[in-house]
Order: sequence, then structure tokens, then C-alpha cells
Amino acid sequence: MTIRNRIITLFALLIALLGASCRNPFRPELIYNTNNDLQNRDPKQVLQSLERAYQDKNIDLYKKLLAPDFRFELLSSEVNQIGIDVNDDGIRDSWWGFEQEIQLTENLFKYGSSDGNYPPPDQIELRLQVPPENLWELDPEVGHEDWVIVPCVFDLSLTYLSSNSSLNASGVARFYLKETNKRWHIVIWRDESNL
Repeated sequence: MTIRNRIITLFALLIALLGASCRNPFRPELIYNTNNDLQNRDPKQVLQSLERAYQDKNIDLYKKLLAPDFRFELLSSEVNQIGIDVNDDGIRDSWWGFEQEIQLTENLFKYGSSDGNYPPPDQIELRLQVPPENLWELDPEVGHEDWVIVPCVFDLSLTYLSSNSSLNASGVARFYLKETNKRWHIVIWRDESNL
């Protein structure tokens, strides 16, 4: 082997070693893997999947967590600020249903605020503090005997990387869940926090 070939071989070996030394074998490459598998065999799994749907901005998973007769309910003090006219009577209502909820959430995930003031967030983090099961309640309303009410403290954070800013909300939400065909779904999401 000529000196020139040895230098080329050593140079190639040096480049290979330098390239390998930049890789940390104890911290493998992170792979983003969103999963549409629905985990809703109990109320806690539904709420964990809710957090995941927000984090992954996964509207398909989100839809699967809500019952067809879903309602989002506001405090009466919030109706004038964020209520929408559900029944076209010219008056803002203190609730909206499944279709409006899916539209509003999909807009948040893909397009940002409906008033155009905010683009879609780069990251969404919803954290629910699910209490122990002994603090869950049974719904006393007639016809809801098999419903479970789970009160949760929540923290919601929308992060915008380009402006290095975030919007944060926190408060209390009560989730009314019912089981149908061995699967649990959110029937009512009642926001009990003041803006």
C-alpha cells in the first residue's frame, strides 16, 4: 500500500471515528410516534387519552373520546365572553354540542384562534390532575345513575415557538363520563374556572 493510499485510509477512518463519536449511544434518536389507539376502558384512561389528543393535536382521537350527545358547558359568567349561539336564536348559549366542539378544537389544532389573533400553537399541553377514584362522584340526575363525575384541576399551555411565547389557562373542570358497550366516553365537560 502506498503512502498516499495509507493517508486516504487513515483520513477515512478518522472521519468515521469522528462521526461515530458525535452520536450518544445512551440517548437514542427520538422518534415522534402518534397513536390513534383508543384507551377508554375506564374514566381515567379516557382522561389520559384526552391529554394525549391535545398533545398530539389528534382530532380523530379526540372525537373518539366524546359521546355523540356531548356538551361543553360554561360558567354563566363566561357566556358573554366565549359563548356561542348554538340554536340560532340570537343569544349566546352557555353550552355547545359535539359538532361545535369538534370544529372549535380542530381550529385550535390546525388554524389557531377563531379571531385570527393567534396562529395554531406549535405545542399544546393539557395536564389533568385526576383525583383518586374514591373522590369521583356518581351523577344524581335521574337517568344518569351509571354516569361518573370526575372533578379535575387542569393546566393548559399553548406554546408558540416563533414568538417565544405561550398562552396558559388553569382551573377546574368536571367531566361527566358514561359507559356504553364496555367503553367510556365524555358526555359533559363542564368548565368551572373563571377566565
